[in-house]
Amino acid sequence: MVLGILALTVAAVFSGAALYVSFVEHPSRDALDARGQLIQWKPSYARGARMQASLALIGFALSLLAWWQTKDLRWMVGAIVLVAGWPYTMLCIMSVNNALKATALGDAGPASGRLLARWGRLHAGRTALGVVSTAIYIAAAGNL
Repeated sequence: MVLGILALTVAAVFSGAALYVSFVEHPSRDALDARGQLIQWKPSYARGARMQASLALIGFALSLLAWWQTKDLRWMVGAIVLVAGWPYTMLCIMSVNNALKATALGDAGPASGRLLARWGRLHAGRTALGVVSTAIYIAAAGNL
């Protein structure tokens, strides 16, 4: 079942990237001053958002195809959990993203530092969705 293995692979890459951001990149950013944090976050976020959105969409499509092929509902559930990062981002994280993107480097300070700390906590939710989706795919792939 190639489609299921591909969906699992894409979800694992998504999860790995999200885990890296949550446990390595974002905590390392805390060692910088407020301006440095913002300088690092802006391009990192722009690149990461494109990558993670693409992975979520590709993984979603592959999982739906795996569900259609196998009729195993776990592929559909995993697809929904993986793509749930999009509405989660729009509803919970987007206002923080927009505030950080709108902050001029010269205005970086305690307020932007608090926003970045909040962003890190919220990003952990997106990470959890990726990990849960990957776990669901692993369970479904066990039946292949």
